[in-house]
Amino acid sequence: MKVTFIYPRFEKFLETVPDLDRELVDYFLGNFTTPPSLGIPILAALTPPDWEFDLVDDNNGDPVDLHTDADVIAINCFTPQATRALELADSFRAAGKTVVMGGFWPSTMHKEALEHCDAVNIGDGEPTWATILDDVKNGTLAPVYKGGTSFDLAQMPIPRRDIFYDKGGYDWNEDLVQVARGCTYKCGMCSIPTHAGHRIRLRPVTSIVEEVRTLKYDNVYLADDMLFFPNNRLRKWTRELFEALTPLKKKFFVASTMALNTDDDFIDFIAHAGVDSFYCTMNVDPRSIRALGGDLAARQELVDLVKKLEDRGIRFFASFGLGRDWDGPELVDSILDLCRTAGIHTAEFFLFSPYPGSPFWDRLIRQDRILTREWRKYNGAHVIARPLNMEPEQLYDMFINVWRGFYTDLARSEVVKNLRPDQSDPHMAKRRKAVGIKTGTSGKGNGHEDNS
Repeated sequence: MKVTFIYPRFEKFLETVPDLDRELVDYFLGNFTTPPSLGIPILAALTPPDWEFDLVDDNNGDPVDLHTDADVIAINCFTPQATRALELADSFRAAGKTVVMGGFWPSTMHKEALEHCDAVNIGDGEPTWATILDDVKNGTLAPVYKGGTSFDLAQMPIPRRDIFYDKGGYDWNEDLVQVARGCTYKCGMCSIPTHAGHRIRLRPVTSIVEEVRTLKYDNVYLADDMLFFPNNRLRKWTRELFEALTPLKKKFFVASTMALNTDDDFIDFIAHAGVDSFYCTMNVDPRSIRALGGDLAARQELVDLVKKLEDRGIRFFASFGLGRDWDGPELVDSILDLCRTAGIHTAEFFLFSPYPGSPFWDRLIRQDRILTREWRKYNGAHVIARPLNMEPEQLYDMFINVWRGFYTDLARSEVVKNLRPDQSDPHMAKRRKAVGIKTGTSGKGNGHEDNS
């Protein structure tokens, strides 16, 4: 028996935004292809030995063979991939194949998914994967499997990254590692609690370290922002984790919001452990919202945070969301002023997408404000819902203007801090030539479900 995993193509952030100088954005932030997220490598590791498997990374340009000899097609997708995922599911079923779907979007929109596939897994894949394959083998496949949100991460296998390590076409020299699932917060824009649970499930530190030892790259993206939540349980666990990771001498990219543990000794500690990039999502937590609103104390908090991190060699990467119900046209000037005040030299800007499963989605559905269900557009670069305080066209113009304003200033100052695509001398020289800009330094950095 054989299963073919499919990772569908999705529209890259800014890929179809004609109003921006793409060369300039590509130069500063990179335009690169990453390997699949961890859902498929985890399921590959759990596939029984009597099953063959392969990966078709549609997002990387792998050819899609509708007449493959696979007995089941397994499609994993998050929301911006759903348009292509459904196209592929329809095509494979038309070719007589059995199609199973899982991931963020199928979990929250399983009724719509079942119009295009034979079965959907809701929630964690680990508890149900062996059962799904047995049912395929026995001809007893059910339409819905409930993986739930309580899988013990101590039982999580090391993902089979070998299914993509040897593929060509990727230019992201970074490994993604999941350290936890679920979240206790109920942020309006986030679908993580619905998909992964309202309780934070932490992986055992020894399990994470064992996995990190197997990684190909020195740059590691710890893909969960609860690492820096300011509560005693997480503080203790995070210290234990980084103490154990320090001897591996990796470089870690981490993420959070301004609502984090900012004690000097803790920042010293994570810098010593190898943290060199900090991704901070703004306009989602009370502190950053106050800072953008002009609150002097909150603005000073951000100034202090950026300085603490940069002084310790940790690059601060700000990610500003536009389109909350309280946002107005003045937000662009507020963002640009805050960036100048805080000395932020690396940033991206996105339009909030109301992801299915989030409170924001539910509210906008009730208010009949959703403008499109063309899922490919749910990537942070399109206006998906009607704003409260302006017309959709105004919000889009704000999005374009904040990109232009920030990176025009940055180009003039010749301060360049890229993400982590191919940064070889020939590649970077080509980028410099493309935009006609002389640069100072080109530092190391990183890049950005459903606004994963």
